[in-house]
Amino acid sequence: MSHTDPSPDSSDSKKNDSKIKVLWLGFPVILLIWVAYYYFQSPLDKDSPFDRLNTLFSGLAFWGLVFAILLQKSELALQRNELELTRREVRGQKEQLEAQNRTLKHQRFENTFFSLLNLFNSIVNSIEIKRSRMIGETPNTMASGRECFATFSLEFGHNYSIQRNEHSDWGDRIVCVTAYEEFAGLRQALVGHYFRTLYNIVKFIATSEVENKQTYINILRAQLSSSELTLLFYNCISKYGSEKFKPLVEKFGLLENMDFSRLLDLKHRELFNESAFHSPS
Repeated sequence: MSHTDPSPDSSDSKKNDSKIKVLWLGFPVILLIWVAYYYFQSPLDKDSPFDRLNTLFSGLAFWGLVFAILLQKSELALQRNELELTRREVRGQKEQLEAQNRTLKHQRFENTFFSLLNLFNSIVNSIEIKRSRMIGETPNTMASGRECFATFSLEFGHNYSIQRNEHSDWGDRIVCVTAYEEFAGLRQALVGHYFRTLYNIVKFIATSEVENKQTYINILRAQLSSSELTLLFYNCISKYGSEKFKPLVEKFGLLENMDFSRLLDLKHRELFNESAFHSPS
């Protein structure tokens, strides 16, 4: 059990009070000394009544001056003690308010984060790939939700193979970028909203004041399927994500759970910093 040490001002105040109590004894002591001095003097050495009164008043004046100084010092010590207690109370209130503000900020962050996560999942669930076999026929839904990303990956892979065969002298990055931008030209209406929302959630986490940011990144990453991670990989190489999204992916290790066997070429892994595949410790 802890004990609060008395403040220096409180200790000084008690000392001054003790001195004042002792000093009160000075009044009768001065009178006794004055009377004793008068009676023990020989008749020839006795001063005139005026001199004796002057001596008494001088002694009492000195006593009163010392008494006033100590009394004032005691009052100042009490004031300092009260000010210190006030400062401690204000400091405690400030710390309590700061803790409450941190809690409220954290709650607001989590409310916004999970609202964005729900929005993201609703966007995924709303994605549909439809195709009709005959002109004028009502399109049939071929895939919906996360199933669509397997189809998207196949379509992108097909574009990549064409670009690779036609431009064998191009570097890996150029082939990937060209193939993805051709894919996006056909599917951007479906995947554009998806990647913009995903990017803004990661950016929201990155720019927030929350301490355990990686925890929320991990929650978000757990929502992504293998096909989504593969398409995210190539999206971040293209003009759609290379400037803003790719640095965040590498910062937070958003591709940690990626299945590298799904890459169109294992050498493509070198297009990212290794930090993209490992969560910060």
